[in-house]
Amino acid sequence: MSGDQSCGACGGSGLTEHIEHTVELDKNGNQVPVTHSWTGSCGTCHGSGQG
Repeated sequence: MSGDQSCGACGGSGLTEHIEHTVELDKNGNQVPVTHSWTGSCGTCHGSGQG
């Protein structure tokens, strides 16, 4: 055992799926909810994979 533990939030991969909810205007000027998602560095371990 090395003593290192994998980050529970990303499972040790250093990457997590980020989701952002925003309200934007469509072509008619109506407000519509929009969800943006992307994969990026884990916010818990900052990409190190260690928890």
